[in-house]
Amino acid sequence: MFNKKYRKSLALILTLALSTTIFTGCGGTETAGNNTNVEKQAEETQDTENTADQAEETNEEDVKEDQELVDFNVGHLSSNAHLLFFVAKEEGYFEEEGLNVTLYKFSNAAELLSGVESGKLNAAAVGSPQTTNYIAQGHEISVIGGIMSKGHALLVKKEALEGVDEKDYGDLTKLKGLRIAQVPDATEDIIWTTGLKEAGLTVGEDLEFVDVDSGTAAYTALQNDDIDGALLFTPYHALAEQDGYVTFDYSNEIAGFENHPCCRNVALTEEVKANPDLYKKYLKALIKAYKFYKENEDGTIEDIKKYVDVDSEIIRAETYAEFVGINPDPDQNAFVSWTDAMSELGYFDKFDVTENVITDVYKSALDEIVEEYPDDAAYQELVEHYSTYDE
Repeated sequence: MFNKKYRKSLALILTLALSTTIFTGCGGTETAGNNTNVEKQAEETQDTENTADQAEETNEEDVKEDQELVDFNVGHLSSNAHLLFFVAKEEGYFEEEGLNVTLYKFSNAAELLSGVESGKLNAAAVGSPQTTNYIAQGHEISVIGGIMSKGHALLVKKEALEGVDEKDYGDLTKLKGLRIAQVPDATEDIIWTTGLKEAGLTVGEDLEFVDVDSGTAAYTALQNDDIDGALLFTPYHALAEQDGYVTFDYSNEIAGFENHPCCRNVALTEEVKANPDLYKKYLKALIKAYKFYKENEDGTIEDIKKYVDVDSEIIRAETYAEFVGINPDPDQNAFVSWTDAMSELGYFDKFDVTENVITDVYKSALDEIVEEYPDDAAYQELVEHYSTYDE
């Protein structure tokens, strides 16, 4: 960028050059009209210089504003379930709140939790089982918001359901003798193990869970002859249906899990308490992303597609399906029920998990947005949701 002293010298040179051009262009004859032109050109050159000064000051202000953006690192998986991050990033909501957010893709919950605890990540979307287990072990992390709820399904091969009437789909007793692929200790494991127990069935005796290490592996396991079904989350559910497998039931159809949490938005407890304004800005961006998701389906799919390498129509089907819930709310009550369910299965002794669910920062973020947009339907929906699931 030119400095002002240099630019003023350049302006003088340009003035002289322009004067010479006018003189020679007029045949070397100096007239009153020529003098007027020279004076006018000099004035215009001065105006240009002043405009350049103003532009430099504006550019310096823009750079200053960019420099004032606070770096904030967020971890996620390659799943449409984490769409609030993608939308907030792509639609500029993070920047609106003064955050320079970098999204980091991880392959599993253990890596995400490690990133949060080490301080490399300011926040991350982590599965409810892993989050709850981590808290139960004494790790100082807290749930500060929601990402996705529900969104899981049991897919079974048609031949494995031979003789079962479609009206009996969802009756877990019909699963006797089947071998079902699933990720151990994942959300779907907790839900269907609890449901099967309530139905009088015991995993390992009446049917078998075949452990795999990822959602992708559970989906591909359906190609094996010795596997009858798989517990899947989005978007693998739609992919399996597309391949001809049958949806036997959904996670929110299992009693007690009607609005179960899936991924939770987590952060270090001490960091949230020390920097509530920073995390409020982060959550405000996600609340704005929620409104965009509710009102702009095509734009949301485009944003997700940049992070999830799956066909757009499959993403659409899984993102806006009735069995999927996207919401930035912490859902404290549902998370408490979830924690109790895990303790009932023997994962840990029962404890008060509310100490690790921070709701006031989210509520403050929501209140500020509602104050600015009091009549907005999407934000009012979040207000009603909070009063139902957090108070």
